[in-house]
Amino acid sequence: MKSRDVGWIVLLLVILSFKGCDRDDRRAARDDRTDEQIASALAPASAVAQREGLAAAIVIDVSGSMKDPVKGLDGRGEPKIEVARRAARDLVEQFARYAEEHKDESVQLGIYEFSRRRGEPDCRPIIAMGPPDRTRADSAIQRLDPEGGTPIGQAMITAKRALDDTGLSRRHLLLVTDGENTDGYAPERVAQGIAKRPAEERPSIYFVAFDVDAGRFSRVRDAGGLVLPAANAKELNDTLDSLLRGKILLEK
Repeated sequence: MKSRDVGWIVLLLVILSFKGCDRDDRRAARDDRTDEQIASALAPASAVAQREGLAAAIVIDVSGSMKDPVKGLDGRGEPKIEVARRAARDLVEQFARYAEEHKDESVQLGIYEFSRRRGEPDCRPIIAMGPPDRTRADSAIQRLDPEGGTPIGQAMITAKRALDDTGLSRRHLLLVTDGENTDGYAPERVAQGIAKRPAEERPSIYFVAFDVDAGRFSRVRDAGGLVLPAANAKELNDTLDSLLRGKILLEK
């Protein structure tokens, strides 16, 4: 090979190297901007007086795939949304009983649905944050309707902000999803953003991977969240019951 040819090859490699570095720099800049946007979105809208009490935001995936069947309690196929409705009602019942047994403690519960739909927020309150209310819950939960994409990160932000507004000291964010994030911020980036917030703002984060590989959310776990699998209706019920009894509805 002639020395002139060697020179051109070296020059080409140098140019390609610079282009690779440029792409890496642009990607890092985009990541930094995303982290800044998430940090801004996670910041409370206003200062709220802090007080003792329990607040939980239950966030349920209502994307289109929740129409798909999963093994029900009777062993036959059942739409995942039906399983989720039943589980949500049971959660409300357990919170309501806890509040009745702990009248000296402030207890607030909010239930939210999330999906990407034209003209609607990504995460919407089904039952706004407040004292557990069985009567309101039953009709509201029945209206859960699967459609659209899966904006998990945005759902986490909305739920976190709702918990902030309570000012209560024990905060829990419980999210049930059957799929990967398809729209908006990645859930692991949001989990990392929450981990950087002041301690009094940080809720405990629980991810229930419903009929989906829990390994997909390993980076949420790495950021401090607890990720649990639930392959069918029985496992979903058992997992949620275990979380409530072992993590959320604990005596002060």
